[in-house]
Amino acid sequence: MYVPFFNIIENEFDLMKIHITLVNSISDIIRQLVAIIVHNHIFNHDIIKNIINNIVFLLIFINLIQIFTKNDYIYFIKYIMKNIMLFNCCKTILYKYDNCVCNDIKIIQKFIKNWNSKIDNLESIRYNKMMINYYDIYSFNVKKRAENDNNNKIRENIIGAIINNKIPSDYYKYSIKWKNMKKEVDLYITKLCEINNIDNYNTINCIHKAGRSNHYDFKLLINKTKEFYVEFKFNAVSVNDTPQFVSPMRPSQYLEKSYEEYYYDNYLANIVKEYDLPLPDKNKYLQEIHSINPACLIKHQKKYYQGCKNSSKYTANENDISFYEKMKIISTDSINNFITKYNLKINELSSYLLNTQKDKCYMLFKNNKLYLETINQDDYIITDYKKEPKLNRYIATTKNDKTLKILLRWKNGNGIAYPAFQIS
Repeated sequence: MYVPFFNIIENEFDLMKIHITLVNSISDIIRQLVAIIVHNHIFNHDIIKNIINNIVFLLIFINLIQIFTKNDYIYFIKYIMKNIMLFNCCKTILYKYDNCVCNDIKIIQKFIKNWNSKIDNLESIRYNKMMINYYDIYSFNVKKRAENDNNNKIRENIIGAIINNKIPSDYYKYSIKWKNMKKEVDLYITKLCEINNIDNYNTINCIHKAGRSNHYDFKLLINKTKEFYVEFKFNAVSVNDTPQFVSPMRPSQYLEKSYEEYYYDNYLANIVKEYDLPLPDKNKYLQEIHSINPACLIKHQKKYYQGCKNSSKYTANENDISFYEKMKIISTDSINNFITKYNLKINELSSYLLNTQKDKCYMLFKNNKLYLETINQDDYIITDYKKEPKLNRYIATTKNDKTLKILLRWKNGNGIAYPAFQIS
């Protein structure tokens, strides 16, 4: 009964057929393993233990297989089937004189070993200064937030490599996830062409853009003349689902007073005195505070992370912990008081939003699907706003009656480095 199963895998690579046949085959194996005990009155405890272990393992496996169409079940087979505990052949006669299934399990394991060998020998490729391998497609599974920046680079490079035809064809041949991702990328490009009245495209090139000076991730060049600026967002079907769509640096450009100066004058000067830290020169502070690691606050930043339990630099020193907790308090207090006192410059912020969002479209990914979202400029022209100081934000209303949440925050340590807006 296993011949069709192996023919399908070796000759056709139709993964849906593999799925159906594999479920049926494993179901038969489980039934026959039960039959070994029931119909042959086996009393050898070692054999019974091994048979039960195999039944339990296969039951777990057949339950997992229900989700394999979404999560490339071959990947799971690699880690599950190779661990099936094989016992010496029981040499028993089964119900209706069928043969035992010990050899069948060994055949499956032999196939899995060969399959693993093929997967492991697939070449990695260098693309956009990064190595991409077969297993990198699993970066599209939802990961821990701390890993998101690195995974986003992998995701963006995979998408770019698919568009630029740099992915080996065997990746699509052996993996549902790779095949599905290519299908989704192709559909996205088709939709993009349709809404822009491009009847067909002969050439397409993906150019990667990154860094805070750029407000998009890819530039797509279609038919060598049509340019599209694309920003990738993970785990969302709409821009409204994302924690932010833009994060303007130097937020005081869009405020009637400088928050950085307000914080320096009213908070930093007091806290450094309390913890015997140097007070940086004000001009130098205002020049450097918008970097990730301001040179004038090296000691302050070091002490801050030494007091943070989630930091690798944590020391458990009471004075460091006290400093860390105090910085969180004064950061929140300073933002609350500043928002209460001072207003937004809505014309300047609207101009920024229009400039950064103009001609941009979004590529959003969630649950193995890509979504296209385009920009309506009226969504970014602010007509009014209100203040929510206790939540550290302004709430703006746009010309299209959309709501923008404009959060004022510190991006690299509360009260330490990189004040910015986070707009969603």
